[in-house]
Amino acid sequence: MNRTTLCRILLSLPLLGACGDNLSPAVDEPVDAMPAPDANTVEACGADIPAAQNGTCEVTAGTGTALLLRGDVLGSDTVYESGEVLVDDGRIVCAGCDCSGAAGYADATRFDCAAAVISPGLINAHDHLRYNEAAPIDVGDRRYDRRNEWRAELSTPDNAHGTGQDSTGMRWGELRMVLGGATAIAGSGRALGMLRNLDDLTPEDEALGFTEVEYETFPLNDQGNSFRPDCTWNYEFSELAVAAFPGYLPHVAEGIDAYAAEEFRCQSTSFDGGHDHTEKNTAHIHSIALTAADYYRMARDDAQIIWSPRSNISLYGHTAQVSVFHRLGGTVALGTDWTYSGSANMLRELACADSFNRDYLDGYFSDRELWRMATRNAARATAAGDLIGTLEAGKVADIAVFAARDRRHHRAVLEADNTDVALVLREGTPLYGEPALVSALGETCDPVDVCGQGRVVCATREFGTSFADIETEAMTAPAAYPLSFCPVPADEPTCQPSRPDTFTGERTDADRDGDGVGNDVDNCPDVFNPPRPIDGASAPDSDGDGLGDACDPTPLPEDLDGDQVSNVDDNCPFDQNLDQADDDTDSKGNSCDFCPAVANPDGVCPPAAVTITDIQMGAVATGSAVRVVDVVVTGVHSRGVAVQDPAADSAAYSGVFVFTGGSTGAAVGDIVTVQGEVVEYFDLTELNNATVTRTGSGQPIAPVELTVAEAAGEPYEGVLVRLTDAADVVSPYDCSADDSGCSDANLWQVNGSAGILVYDLLYQDSDWSAQTGTTPVTGVMHYRFERRRIMPRTGADFGAP
Repeated sequence: MNRTTLCRILLSLPLLGACGDNLSPAVDEPVDAMPAPDANTVEACGADIPAAQNGTCEVTAGTGTALLLRGDVLGSDTVYESGEVLVDDGRIVCAGCDCSGAAGYADATRFDCAAAVISPGLINAHDHLRYNEAAPIDVGDRRYDRRNEWRAELSTPDNAHGTGQDSTGMRWGELRMVLGGATAIAGSGRALGMLRNLDDLTPEDEALGFTEVEYETFPLNDQGNSFRPDCTWNYEFSELAVAAFPGYLPHVAEGIDAYAAEEFRCQSTSFDGGHDHTEKNTAHIHSIALTAADYYRMARDDAQIIWSPRSNISLYGHTAQVSVFHRLGGTVALGTDWTYSGSANMLRELACADSFNRDYLDGYFSDRELWRMATRNAARATAAGDLIGTLEAGKVADIAVFAARDRRHHRAVLEADNTDVALVLREGTPLYGEPALVSALGETCDPVDVCGQGRVVCATREFGTSFADIETEAMTAPAAYPLSFCPVPADEPTCQPSRPDTFTGERTDADRDGDGVGNDVDNCPDVFNPPRPIDGASAPDSDGDGLGDACDPTPLPEDLDGDQVSNVDDNCPFDQNLDQADDDTDSKGNSCDFCPAVANPDGVCPPAAVTITDIQMGAVATGSAVRVVDVVVTGVHSRGVAVQDPAADSAAYSGVFVFTGGSTGAAVGDIVTVQGEVVEYFDLTELNNATVTRTGSGQPIAPVELTVAEAAGEPYEGVLVRLTDAADVVSPYDCSADDSGCSDANLWQVNGSAGILVYDLLYQDSDWSAQTGTTPVTGVMHYRFERRRIMPRTGADFGAP
């Protein structure tokens, strides 16, 4: 646990301590533990911004490539009134009071938006794009106890107009989000173009530095509606696999009964059959059936919550106790879920969160904190906080401009509707907006009517299909759910909590929070906290002080496990261990550490250490989680590396390919430790779902010199070799002769049909075609489509050394 998080938790508990004044949080750390309604820092920049004569912003054309946006700038911690954001080459150059004076940018095109706020583009951290054509379902007064209960009763059809990347169904769902000010989404699928899909990245996104998160709807594989006791679930991923993901977004504890609670228990511990998927790289979607102690467990591990209040309330009558989680140091992000039971776009989800906060949380969250749920916090939850979510120099220019009308600062976003979205930029390029603004940026985009107002959306550029054609197909029966609403959807699912015969959500003088418990007997009379099935007869009061957890500034007892060591000081706060023994000194006490002899301060237990030779010779079973230390990188790919053991007795069986799913940052010659799962990928031995940790550099492996016949044997798979007798070049080579499914380009063959193919997978230079036929050849041996292949790394791997 980092020091900032520890101090925030400490300050939220009865036992106080000194944390100092120098803990200004980084962008990717949890938000302030105790927000105040006036938490915003406001800096009046004093700039004279002329009012727009038409539309939201007045345009002054420039001659350069840069764009200067002027208005009220919503910084992460500061609102810059009459501030500026300077954008060039897809990045933010400056954000604050005086960006127009930046050297070299005097000729920027200027948008003066005197009556508008400039915000990071909204980020939808949770949606199901394949189902977003459907209109909301009317469940009437019916409410459910768990997810599989409503899944057994309700039909959830795929988009009628398609779920493929080029389908109208997927494009329509993304267009609806863009018209609501969103620039990015984790939506369990994608359209090719338009939104930045953080769980399904394009190569262009990866080139910018984004790393793809893993989105999982059924992490326990319980879609068959069957409960498995004692954590005997068929987990979709191992602990090691989850630890390797840049970000993991599982649906957890969606419901209010013991089944839903068990989902979290079994994914928050390594003991008793559980898989600990509650770590700093995870953001649990929903998390309704949790206790204050559960939220504390999440906060200690820096895990996050993705909150979808509208969908939760319309299906269950309850939602996550996000104020409790936030009070304990947790980070809350926001997501729409889907149109079926949730919100049509992020503006409507923000509106739900805002009204629920006002009416049922006694205004706990400030406007800034609500807005952060759809910007900074959502970026952190989707492993994108280093690149988007805040307006800071160096970050990608994903930006939205909202007309403020008579609304101030963050309130202009919280109360915005479709007509208030004036401009949406992804990497500085317009996706949508007022025609004059988009045109001033050199784009000619497709007209779209938004509640009688003219806008343009860049569908033709993004999709290769005009908006008119997309709309025509989307409106073909059965017609898709609309793109925009004036001002709100008439059939929108409710954001007022209710359950038949329990509570109605109606607030009265006798029941101020509408939770069905009269003020005189309510342990939180102003904060909605009706007892759930997991709570028993009354709302929980964990520390027994008469205040319910939902409204208690310090909801937990000082010593949760009763071992006479306070929670903050306890290295096992949920398990009694008065001696505080910690043999591996990783700040996890022996009694709660699944591997007490191996340090794992920031994650799950590392797997057993083995050698590459053990793996390649079959001494390690397929499916085993392993750790390989002090191996050397011999080749680099965008989704993994080749490594070899310099300490092996011989080159044979000393190399293996490591699949990480994204860039590792490693270079040839780096010394690394690798953790992953042993798999046979179409007869190629690999380490899958792997992490690569650099521990040194400057130790390149020398290739072993072999004949083509020798190199084509199993012992040299994954090994760096030089083919000494490569000849009889066939170029180009059509690999469909080996397997009808193969269409790899740029291949050439040496030494006939029993020889080896030369493959460009690891090649880093741009002169591959010029090297074709050059021998001898050096590279890492590989196996694909029934043939042995050699993978050169650079031009230096061709010809005599």
